[in-house]
Amino acid sequence: MAYDYGSIFNGIRIADFSWVIAAPLATQYLAIHGAEVIRIESTRRLDTLRTNLPMVNGVGPDHNPYYASYNMNKLGIRLNLRHPRALTLARRLISGCDAVVENFTPGTMERLGLGYSSLREIRPDLVMLSMALGGQTGPESSYKGFGTVIQGSAGITHLTGWPERDPAGTGVAYTDFFSGPIAASVLIAALMLRQRTGRGQHIDLSQQEASLYALDAALLQQIVNGDEAMRAGNRHPAAAPHGVYACLGDDRWLAIAVFSDDQWRGFVEAAGRPNWALQPPFTTFLGRKAHEDELDRMVGEWTAARDAHETMLLLQKHGVAAGVVQDARDITRDPQLAFRHHFLNLDHPEMGEFPFDSLPYRMNGVQPVPARAAPLLGQDNRRIFRDLLGLSEAQYAELEAEGVFE
Repeated sequence: MAYDYGSIFNGIRIADFSWVIAAPLATQYLAIHGAEVIRIESTRRLDTLRTNLPMVNGVGPDHNPYYASYNMNKLGIRLNLRHPRALTLARRLISGCDAVVENFTPGTMERLGLGYSSLREIRPDLVMLSMALGGQTGPESSYKGFGTVIQGSAGITHLTGWPERDPAGTGVAYTDFFSGPIAASVLIAALMLRQRTGRGQHIDLSQQEASLYALDAALLQQIVNGDEAMRAGNRHPAAAPHGVYACLGDDRWLAIAVFSDDQWRGFVEAAGRPNWALQPPFTTFLGRKAHEDELDRMVGEWTAARDAHETMLLLQKHGVAAGVVQDARDITRDPQLAFRHHFLNLDHPEMGEFPFDSLPYRMNGVQPVPARAAPLLGQDNRRIFRDLLGLSEAQYAELEAEGVFE
């Protein structure tokens, strides 16, 4: 009998005060596996992703697939936490939750009356996950920033770009995709510990620290040898050639990595044994490394007249690591992703049927699939405040009229 992997966390309820990507991504893992995750939002300060491009089937906070990509299978409510009557409702909701997740600047939840020490009084076994930029403590704990800022403080921007140019950065909230899965793992671990001991805890996760894992060996190089890793473009200290080379067509590229002289001989055979590749200095790794500019030029001349996909297959056949540099259109047509049904069509109330990223793993061959698309802004207000918290229709209408549910 097949197991229902969408029910692993059934019975777990999470009050999700987070926004943007890192923390919503973390809670989405649990939501898709059965946890009841309730996104708490407000029209007074919309989630950044609700206002970004692209928009689908209209313009507004319920038309953004970017937001919808990190909030699948969640419930959504509106609650204006700045309103004096909202605090009581938030605390009543949390009293019935197993976990609270937030990624505000340290002190924000305390100012709202929702700090961990306060919440423990109403739910002693509560697990609370806080995901600030630099953590809850330290001289820089009050700093604010998104992923593009964190990649700078974590040293990633310093390594991104060309050696003769200024640091470039990645252009996206790159670090969110490191801290999000780590946060999900530690949240699950804390819930498992609570199950064994009956004790909750406050998890203080620093997104900056989580992002240090992206530095590969650069940090160790400094700690162990005192050497400062610098921007190297597409090059690698242990490979030559190692780069991205233009191919036939408009903006078509091929990544090639040669890590040994055996692989180089495979490249030479694939390229038709050109005379330049058979002569020193290119016959040895050290020679190729010492003349890397010329090497890149010669490899680029060969690829420029060739189809990227055909050249990838040719090089792979000869034992050389090579891969087409895919753009977004290529990815949507990728046969490997299509075979694994990576893109899921979910029917969103405003955007209609739309393809979303699925989880990147299968469990005993089973693909965990969300049951519903991301919520509209405040879509589940009545379900939560009327059915779960027990407000009467008159009470709900009064609070709505006062702006509590904005």
